[in-house]
Amino acid sequence: MAGRSTAHAGPSPKYEQRRLEVLRAAARTFNRLGFHIATLDDVAQDLGITKPALYYYAESKDELLFACGQLAIEALEGALRESAELELNPVERLCRFFTLYAEIICGDFGRCLALTEPRDLAPKSRKASMAGRRSLNLAVRQLIRDGVDAGLIRPLDERALSIAMFDTFNGLARWFNRRGASPLTAIVDQHLAVFLDGVTPRQ
Repeated sequence: MAGRSTAHAGPSPKYEQRRLEVLRAAARTFNRLGFHIATLDDVAQDLGITKPALYYYAESKDELLFACGQLAIEALEGALRESAELELNPVERLCRFFTLYAEIICGDFGRCLALTEPRDLAPKSRKASMAGRRSLNLAVRQLIRDGVDAGLIRPLDERALSIAMFDTFNGLARWFNRRGASPLTAIVDQHLAVFLDGVTPRQ
């Protein structure tokens, strides 16, 4: 297919830039209409192009959804690395990660990841998506264990806490509006305060 990478040369920067625009339009469309209701025609309409022109960049909704989700997962993996590189204790790293997580999950690609499930994807794509999500979950569980070992978090079920935190912050993708009364940073601080108040060892 024209524009796709070949054995001799990869896609041009212009093609990659346009593909990113296509993926962002797909994410907006899926977020607005719902993945199962949205069609490739809807994505093409958002872009102002024809459906045949869209096939130059993606062959199916599954390919679009998977690519959007992978961009979000890559950004979240970057947030993990950034929080790990700072001179912070485990609880501070946990807070830093979820602060970055909230910003990403409230963007086009992050919302697309949070508002869909791996089961929405074809089997091959589903497996890769689940692996990325699980990797993030395991990293957060390790941060929680590190916090327990440092005496900063009381002994608890790190799996349950990790799931609760991801569920809470993923919920922002459903209801947070940047034009609302409270800025995202204030909401994130409130969420983190609730969690930390519940898990901090009592004096």
